[in-house]
Amino acid sequence: MRIRTVRDVGAAARVRREKLGMSQQSLADQAGVTREWVVRFESGKVSVTLNRVFDVLSVLGLTMKLHEDLRDGE
Repeated sequence: MRIRTVRDVGAAARVRREKLGMSQQSLADQAGVTREWVVRFESGKVSVTLNRVFDVLSVLGLTMKLHEDLRDGE
């Protein structure tokens, strides 16, 4: 999945959480955030801090990889 926005990250987290059969509350408890934060994050409606994002992704067993996007000689 190509991630370009906070909404994309949240959507990927939601898909993974659902695949794991995990509730939003369970994810929130394990990541140390509120359920309301998870709801906003999954919908792309939250201004997030990276440490919280990485805490949530860690619980879900997800990682992020950055790479250079080379377009037509840029």
